[in-house]
Amino acid sequence: MASMTSGGAAGRIRPQVLASGLIVLLLAFIATGSAYLFWRNYQDTYASVQNHANSASQVVSTNVQWAFESARQILRRVDDSIGPDLTAPGPQAAAKLAEAVATLPGAVKVYVVDASGKTQLTTDPDFKPIEVRDREYFAAVAAGERWHVSSLLVSRLNGQQIFTISKRIERNGSFAGAAILSFNSDLMQGVWQSLSLDEGSTVGLLRDDGQLVSRYPLPDGPLDLSNYILFTDYLPKANAGTYETISPADGVHRIVGYRRVPGTNLIALSSVSTDIAFSTLNAGTLSVLALALPAALGLILVSYWTFRLLQKDARQREIEAQFQTFAEAMPNHVWTSAPNGTLDWFNSRVYEYAGAQPGELDGQAWTRIVHPDDLTASGANWAAALASGQPYETEFRLQRHDGAYRWHIARAVPIPGKSGAPLRWIGTNTDIDEQKRSAQALAESEARLRLAIGAGQLAVWELDLATLRITPSPALNQLYGFPPDASPSTEDYLSRYAPGERERVDRLGAEASARGDAEIEVEVRHIWPDGTEKWLLIRALTLGADQAGPARVIGVAIDITERKTVEQALMQSERRFRLSQQAAGIASLELDVSTGTVLGSDHFWEIWGLGPRDSVHISVLENIVIPDDEDIRSNAETRRSGTAMPNVEYRIRRPDNGQLRWLSRHIEFTYDTEGKPLKMFGIMQDITEAKQARARQEMLTHELEHRIKNILSMVSAIASQTLRNLDLETARAAFTDRLQALALAHDILNTTRWTEASMAEVIEATIVPLPRNRLTVSGPMVSLQPKMALSLALAVNELGTNALKYGALSNETGSVEITWSLTPGEAGAPPTLVWRWLEQGGPEVIKPSRRGFGTMLLERVLSADFGGAVQMNYDPAGLQCQLTAPFSPA
Repeated sequence: MASMTSGGAAGRIRPQVLASGLIVLLLAFIATGSAYLFWRNYQDTYASVQNHANSASQVVSTNVQWAFESARQILRRVDDSIGPDLTAPGPQAAAKLAEAVATLPGAVKVYVVDASGKTQLTTDPDFKPIEVRDREYFAAVAAGERWHVSSLLVSRLNGQQIFTISKRIERNGSFAGAAILSFNSDLMQGVWQSLSLDEGSTVGLLRDDGQLVSRYPLPDGPLDLSNYILFTDYLPKANAGTYETISPADGVHRIVGYRRVPGTNLIALSSVSTDIAFSTLNAGTLSVLALALPAALGLILVSYWTFRLLQKDARQREIEAQFQTFAEAMPNHVWTSAPNGTLDWFNSRVYEYAGAQPGELDGQAWTRIVHPDDLTASGANWAAALASGQPYETEFRLQRHDGAYRWHIARAVPIPGKSGAPLRWIGTNTDIDEQKRSAQALAESEARLRLAIGAGQLAVWELDLATLRITPSPALNQLYGFPPDASPSTEDYLSRYAPGERERVDRLGAEASARGDAEIEVEVRHIWPDGTEKWLLIRALTLGADQAGPARVIGVAIDITERKTVEQALMQSERRFRLSQQAAGIASLELDVSTGTVLGSDHFWEIWGLGPRDSVHISVLENIVIPDDEDIRSNAETRRSGTAMPNVEYRIRRPDNGQLRWLSRHIEFTYDTEGKPLKMFGIMQDITEAKQARARQEMLTHELEHRIKNILSMVSAIASQTLRNLDLETARAAFTDRLQALALAHDILNTTRWTEASMAEVIEATIVPLPRNRLTVSGPMVSLQPKMALSLALAVNELGTNALKYGALSNETGSVEITWSLTPGEAGAPPTLVWRWLEQGGPEVIKPSRRGFGTMLLERVLSADFGGAVQMNYDPAGLQCQLTAPFSPA
C-alpha cells in the first residue's frame, strides 16, 4: 500500500515538474529570444548609425574638398587679377572679385589686404576698416605660409561666426599682402540640410591642430579640441572612421564619423545623437517585451525582420538620393560604379559636357568620349584600382559636345562593405585643361632653354665663398673681354656690371638665401670699358653651405645680348601695334573654319560685351547678332566656301548690358593647297557713334528747317506787336532790345546745338544791360527746351526794360530779386517749376490801364511755352510776376 501510495505521489509530481519545466523553458525561450532580438537590433542599429555617420562625413569631406579647392583657385585668380601694386588695384578689380566668388556656396566675401594690414579691396558692402595684423589668417601668411585656414573666429565687422582661407601674395619675391576668403560659419548648414540629418545631429570641420573651424548647429564660440579623443586616440590610428563620445561643445552623447579631407589640414566630422538614433530601437524593444503570447512570437519575428530589411532599404535609398542631390550641386563631373567597374550613374554635368542624353553613357558607353590615345592607359589604371581596392586617379582627355578635347583628372574612392570589399565606387572628373596647357608650355620652354644652353657657348666658373677667389673657364674670360690666360679677380668681373646691377644682384641673392633657395638665375646688364653694352644670363648654385667643407658657388654665363635686343624690338613693335589698334578702336579676330573657334584681341571681347577670354565658339557670337541682321553676317556655309562678304555692317545686342550696337567687320581668308578656306582673319570696329551721328545730322537738318520757320514767325510777331501802338523811334528801340534778347537766347542754345539751355545762363545773359549790383539771381540747375529759353529771354527783357523805365531800377535804391525752384510731384507726377520776378524799393506801382506787348508776352507766350500759368501782381510796393508750370527737363 505504502509502495503504491509512494508510487502514486510520484506519478502526480512528474506532470507538474514537466509543466514547470516547460514553462521555464518557454520563459527562457521568450527571454532568450527577446534578449537576442534586442541585441541583434541594437548591433544593427549601431552599425547603421556608424555607417550613416561615416558616409555623411565622407560627403562633408568631399564638399569641403571641392569648396576649398575652388577657394584656392579663386584666390589664385584674385592674386593674378589685382595687378603688381596691391595699394592701387585696377578699375575692374572689384568686379573681378565679385565674379570670382559667385560660384562658391554661402555668403562668401573676399578681402585683399596689403602688407601693412590695410584692406585695399573687398566685396563686403558693409566693410569698415579694422585691424587684421593680429589675426592668425594674416599673421600666418605674413610669416611665410602660402595658404592658411583659420580656426573659428568672431567677426569684428558684424559679430558673426566666420572662418577664412588666406593666400600669401608676393610681388618681386617679397610679401605684398594677402587675399582672404571669409565664410560664414553657417556654411555647414547647407551640407547639414543636404544630408537630411535629424535635429540632434551635427556636421563640423576641425584643423589637425585641434582648433574648431566650423560647425552646424553653431557653437557658442571658438573651441580648442587638441586634447579631444579624436586627436589623442583615433586620428593617430586611422585617417577615417567612427567613435562614440560626449560632445565637448554641447554635452550631447553622439556617434561621430570623421575623415581627413584630402589635400588639406582639415578633418570633416558628422555626428548622430544616440538618444534620437536609438529612440526607435527602445520603443520597439518595449513593444516586443509587452507581447508575450507564444502564438504571436513568430509573426513578431517576421514583422521585425521585414521592418528591418525595409528600413535598411529605405535608408540606403535615402543616402543615395542625398548623394545624388549633392553631386548635382557640384560643378565637377560625378559618377558611380558597381564593384566590377561598370559605370552606372553620372550627374548632369557629364551629360551637358558630352552633349548626351541621360543613360547614353552607362556601362562601357562612356569610353566613347575618352580620347583614343588615352583609353588604354586609363583603362589599365582603372583595372588596377578595381583589383587592389585602392583609390583611383588618372588623367585623360574627354571630348566636349563641340568636338573639342579637354584634359581632366579622374579620381575615385571605394565605399567598403562589412567585409572590406568595395560595395560601390564614387568618382569625379575635374577639368585641368588650363593647368595642363600651362605645364606643357612651361615644359616646352624649359626644353628649348636646355637645348639653347647645350648648343651655345657656356662660360663656366666657380667661386670660393671663403676667399672670394673665382676660377674661370677660358670662355668666361673671352665673354668678359679678358685674355684667355688672364686671371682676373672677382672685383675685375664685377667691374663690368652696369651701374646699379651689382646692388640688384646682391639683393636677389639675399632674398634667395632667405627663402632657402640654393639656386639663382638672373639677367645682368654689363658695360665694357669701350661703352659696349651686353646682357649676360647667369645661373649659379651654392654648394656645401650645410656641410663641413668649404662653401662654394658654381655657375654658368651665356651672352643673351642679341636675344634681349630682339625682345625689346618685338615688345616695341607689339606695343606700337597695340596702341595703334586701341587708338583707332580696332579689334582683331581669327576664326578656325573647321572647328569654329574664334580668337580675338582684348578689345574684340569688349566690343562683343564678353569678359576677357582666350577663345569662344562662333555660335556664341552668332547668337549675339540680332535676328534681323543674321543674313548679313557670315554663316557656316559661306565660311566653308570662302564666299562670306568681306565688308559688312550689322547690329548686336550686347549680353553684358543689353545695348544695341552697330559693328563694321572686314575679313580675309587663308586657304590650303586645294583652295579650301582654313582660317578667317579680320578686324572689327564699333561704329554705333558714327551711325548715331549720321542719324543726328539728319535730324538736326530737319530741326533746323523747323526752327528757322519758328524764328521767322516769332520775329514777325514781335515786329507786329511792337509797331502797333508806338511811334517809329520808340518802336525801333523796343524792337531792337527784343531782338537782342532773342539773339542772346539763340547764342546760349547754339553752344548746346539747340538741345537745351540753362535757365541761369539765359537770365544772366539777358540782364547784362541792367545794373547787375541791384539784381539777385538764385535757383537750382534747370535745363530748358529751346522754345522755353527763347520766351524766357524775351520775358526777362520786357520785365527789365519796364523796371528801368518805371519800376524798381528807375531810381537809385530799388532792387530786383529773380528766383526759381522745383517742387517734387506726387504719385509719379512731374515736378512743379515756380519762377518769380520781385521788385522792391522803387516808385509806387500803378496798375496799367491797357495791356501792351509785355503783358501779352508774359501772360500768353511765356505761359503757353512753359505749359503753365503767369500771375501779374501790381503791388504798390513793387511789381511781382510769377510763373507756375509742370516741368519736364530738356
